[in-house]
Amino acid sequence: MSSNSSVVDINWDVREIAAAEHPKNQRLIELYDSKKPADGLPGRDDFDMLDLKDVITGLFIVEEVPEDEGLIRYRLVGSEIEQRTGVEPTGRNPDMFGAALSAKLKDIYRRIWETGEKVMLRGHILGLGIEHIDYEMVFLPIMARDGKRKGGIASMFAFN
Repeated sequence: MSSNSSVVDINWDVREIAAAEHPKNQRLIELYDSKKPADGLPGRDDFDMLDLKDVITGLFIVEEVPEDEGLIRYRLVGSEIEQRTGVEPTGRNPDMFGAALSAKLKDIYRRIWETGEKVMLRGHILGLGIEHIDYEMVFLPIMARDGKRKGGIASMFAFN
């Protein structure tokens, strides 16, 4: 795993899609939709990790940092993502990916938080010295445990 403060050589090629095709992303969306109240966002506590056991290795949780408004960090990143990309983002912010990729990720996070809508992407990534990966990502807005800040539960699953 990388311990560098910045990982600028991840090549991320992506396009937005209308519907998820990966079975694990479909499962995550079904669970999310079952938890979402009619008048808002589901909370982080609505997601029991036992309910997510079949998809947890490809999940990540992102949140606004309460001590520093505007700062974003990865609260949890699944082992499949870390293994595939060769990076350990847990506890860090998107800036670790370099300016260009960080800006794209922050735009997605702010978009789901402002609109309350899902964002689904399909693309191609080249990790650090590893194979090219065709993957699908889903970004879903949630409320943080404090009920004030917003966060996201998201996934990244490769098509093998």
